[in-house]
Amino acid sequence: MSQRFSISRMDLLVGALNAVIVLGWTLTQWAMRVRDTEGLNESLAWTVLFVSCAVLFLRSAFPLAVTLITMACTIVYYPASSTDGPMLLAFVIALYTLAALGRFCAAGVIAGLVFLTVVISEIMADFAHMTESETFMLGGWIIAVPAIGAVVAHYRRYRAETAVALAETQRRSVAEERLRIARELHDAVGHHLSLINVQTAAALRKLKRDPAFRTEETLQVIADTSQMSLRELRAMVGVLREPGEDSPTGPGPSLEQLPSLLAAARASGLEVELRKDGSAELPVAVDAAAYRVVQESLTNVLRHAKAKRVLVKIVTGTSTLAVAVIDDGAGDAKGAKEAGNGLTGMRERAESLGGTFNAGPRDDGGFTVEATWPLEVDR
Repeated sequence: MSQRFSISRMDLLVGALNAVIVLGWTLTQWAMRVRDTEGLNESLAWTVLFVSCAVLFLRSAFPLAVTLITMACTIVYYPASSTDGPMLLAFVIALYTLAALGRFCAAGVIAGLVFLTVVISEIMADFAHMTESETFMLGGWIIAVPAIGAVVAHYRRYRAETAVALAETQRRSVAEERLRIARELHDAVGHHLSLINVQTAAALRKLKRDPAFRTEETLQVIADTSQMSLRELRAMVGVLREPGEDSPTGPGPSLEQLPSLLAAARASGLEVELRKDGSAELPVAVDAAAYRVVQESLTNVLRHAKAKRVLVKIVTGTSTLAVAVIDDGAGDAKGAKEAGNGLTGMRERAESLGGTFNAGPRDDGGFTVEATWPLEVDR
């Protein structure tokens, strides 16, 4: 199968400019030549000149081959020609392209060979094409060209690696944001829906036993719980709005909201006791994480533990905040497995702020969730 290649606009432009400069300059010198052409091969010189200009259009598709061809043409041209046209230009461009595409060693070796060949040819030629200073200046340019190409190649590689790293950073940021949103939805909306489910099921059981049961109080609790769920959902949607749009503002989750949270749990039939020890101004992130841990723990108790009593402990020290939720439910492995996603989210909330998290059944029955956070975090 033949290899497919295309000539870019830049290759066409560079090749055309090279042809105009080299052929135009050489024709001008040839018309004004004063050197004796005896012993020279002008037809050969013109042939390699045209070949050198033609192959340069393929410099990006076949960089090494084009460099070798232009090198050979350059070596053949000067001993055979009576003019000093800029034949080297095509070779210099090809050499730069080879280095810029990452073939540093090949470009360096070819540059050295060409310089040595030009020097030897000038020494052995009947007519000198360049003075000694011009020869050494040419050597400097031949050495500098692959060096410049190498710098360009390294810069391109750096830009490519930077683009890849930026894309990976953006991908991770999106993944982390999706995880955060999923965690917020699970902890906030999931908690309220669990309360509504428990309260509705309890009301239905009471109605079956006692058709005269008054449901106003239960329905009011369900209405309040659903309203809280909608409020938190609106707040989350507001955060996700496009920049520049107004979004709803309001207080975020905080341990200051524990009374209403515990009241909703009590309305679902749990006996909830709150013990608080110490007080201090909490970092916003820690305050919100602690509230979510208590909230999710109560959700798990209502859904899985079959508990009657729950103890919520909040201990605020000088450098740490500790939260514990202890119930008297089944405390078995099945309940812990069913609450697996919630436990994972709570662990992430604790560890993301430098804290610790532990959860498991108690020896005397029930289940314990414990989390601690350092208070030396950005507020």
